[in-house]
Formats: sequence, C-alpha cells, structure tokens
Amino acid sequence: MRAYYSNGVLWLFILGMVGCASFSNENRIDDMPMYGQPEVVREEYRQKADAAFIKDAANGFGGNRKMASAAWAKEAEAHFNKRNLHYAMRRYNQSWLLDPENYQPYVGFGRITLARREYDDAFKHFKRAIELINDPFQKPVLLANTAVAYHNKANSLDNSQAKERERYFDWANSYFEESTQLDPSYPNSWASWAYSLFKQGKYKESWLKLAKLREFAPEYINKELYNELSEVYPEPGT
Repeated sequence: MRAYYSNGVLWLFILGMVGCASFSNENRIDDMPMYGQPEVVREEYRQKADAAFIKDAANGFGGNRKMASAAWAKEAEAHFNKRNLHYAMRRYNQSWLLDPENYQPYVGFGRITLARREYDDAFKHFKRAIELINDPFQKPVLLANTAVAYHNKANSLDNSQAKERERYFDWANSYFEESTQLDPSYPNSWASWAYSLFKQGKYKESWLKLAKLREFAPEYINKELYNELSEVYPEPGT
C-alpha cells in the first residue's frame, strides 16, 4: 500500500485517543500556530531571530527555502506521530516561517488544534491547507483529516444543539465524500467515514462504507465498530 503523509492519524483522533498526547504546560508563543500572528505582534528581536533562522536553515538546502520548509515539516511529523505536540508545533512553525505558502505546516496546525479540541481553529488551518495544497496524492488525506475535525465538532455537541450537530456532520460527510472520490483506494477515509456514520445513527450507510473497505483493505475494519454496529443494525445480506 502506498505511503501517505499523516497516514494513520484519523483513528487516533476519531476514537478519542488524543488524551494520550503530550501537551506543553507552558504558555509559550511557539505553541501557537504562526506564533499567534497576526493577532500577536512579533517583537523586533524575535523578527531578527526569525530572519537568522531562515537564512541558516535555507543555506542547508542551497538557499532553497521551500526544500527547507518541507524538511522541517517532515521533522514536525515525526514528533506528531510520537504524540509530542509541543515539539511538533515548534517545527511546524519553523516550516511556516521558511515558506508561508507551503500547505504542510497548515495541516500540522490543523491536526494539533484538533487534538486540543480547538475545532474552529482546526477548520481554519485545514481550509488554508486545502487552498494551498499542490500535491494531488496527499489531498485525499487532507480532506479526510478535515472531515474528522467536523465530525469531532459535531460529536462534542449535545442533543440540545441537534440542528447545529447535524450541520457539522453534513460537512464531515461532504469532506469524506470528496476524499473518497479523489482516491477510492485510501482506506482511512472509508474507515473513518464508516465510524462517523455510525455515530450519526446512519447504520445502513455505515455498513456500505465497511463493505467498500472490505473489497481492498479489510484489515482497516475496526473490530469494535464492527461489533457495535452489528448489535444495533445487522449487516445487510447476512
């Protein structure tokens, strides 16, 4: 199976495992996406330090800031996958400094704010990444991550907010659909969409996504979801 940037994080978020992640207890400016800019004014001494960092980092790649930005994003990804969100955010910020038009740091900002349950911020960063992404291979992953953000927002609302909850689920379904249309072979989209539909009470539709997943990647079917879904709505055709 092909390797994807940020592959495997969808179940981490959607099953609520983000509580295992490492957050910083310090109120540090480098724990904020883009160092809090533009709302937080960047002091002159920090701007000078930023300029020195950009020069040194780019020099390591023959002066190519885009290549340096991609390298820092890759390092951020490694920290993220270890669930060390503080170090991941520091590297994503440095990646952003090197190339503000690189979609990768915005993906990172979105995933970290999603892990912090800062949903509106996650939406903003994922949407910016969608605007900038120039890699059709990774776009289905980004769309699926965005769908998870909307799912988790919907799932955080109680029954007294039913209309708003439904609206966020609709957005999640829209992003999942776009992701699966762009790349029907990306298993995390189908797996996460099946789970989301289960939480929406759309059991038949959830089974349809699992059936699609079974065609090419049955190992991605979550056993807990399969068992819970079977209890409330037997699999069609069985």
